[in-house]
Amino acid sequence: MKSRFGQFILLAAIVGTSTACGVVPGTSVKTVEPGYAGLKIQLYGGEKGIENAQLVSGRVWYNGYTEEVVIFPTFVNTYQFTKDPTEGSPNDEAIVFSVGGSPVSADVGISFGFTSEQLPGTTKTKLHQFYETYRKTPEQFRANELRNGLRKCFGEVSENLKLTPAMLPVSQQKLVTSVVDCTQKRFPIIAVQDISLLSPLRLPPDIQKSIDEQFAAQQAAQTAESNRRKVEAEAAANVAKAKGEAQVTIEQAKAEAEANRLRAGSITPQLLELERLRVDRARVEKWNGQQAPTIQSPNVQISGSSVQTPGR
Repeated sequence: MKSRFGQFILLAAIVGTSTACGVVPGTSVKTVEPGYAGLKIQLYGGEKGIENAQLVSGRVWYNGYTEEVVIFPTFVNTYQFTKDPTEGSPNDEAIVFSVGGSPVSADVGISFGFTSEQLPGTTKTKLHQFYETYRKTPEQFRANELRNGLRKCFGEVSENLKLTPAMLPVSQQKLVTSVVDCTQKRFPIIAVQDISLLSPLRLPPDIQKSIDEQFAAQQAAQTAESNRRKVEAEAAANVAKAKGEAQVTIEQAKAEAEANRLRAGSITPQLLELERLRVDRARVEKWNGQQAPTIQSPNVQISGSSVQTPGR
């Protein structure tokens, strides 16, 4: 009886306080915006635990002493794990992994989201499963489990692909594609949409220098080979041009010889006599009836004396 009376007094006190203040002590409110989903979790009593958590949205009232509301973004958002303090976190969050025994640092962007999709055969969702597994908020999960998972996936994929530091410049796309698959398998509760490298991979200076020198040598060899092929192509073109011009000359000579042969074969004595008569006729037609003028020989100087022509 006294116990019941004590509970009644406690309830009356609570009601009186809530009436005076307008709000029950410990009462809190959170708003679950569109694009987000919330879990309202009981911390005490027979309904405590994630098993009985309620999926909530909109404005949610709860008792801050005995309940907790965890909000998850259900849209795909991108987070950047970089060395730069102005991106992502003020701390160095670059993903560091090993390639052929050498440390590699990468600035990585990941696009992912949570989902309230219901698990087959249960009344729970993937949000229930996530919180039951990690017991962390999305921010805590991203900063710890997700970052560590990315680092492990980069290391595992590099080892499976048998990559060396020298292979990284030409194998980045293959590396990232495999890391996406690895990350999704490691975290099936979230939706991993994309992973990308935000800057060139950073290697130790001595290894990077060696790679740069090797790349420069390959470029020089490729340039030399390209120049050699160009010279050979130009020489072949000149030879072909010369052969073509020689063939044209030969064909022209053959044509000229054939023309001369045909001309020679067409000349007969009758044709020559006809031509002579045509010339004589032309001379007669041009004659003006006068004799051709006599051409006198000029004075010829012989041994210092002057010899005159006869008749002078």
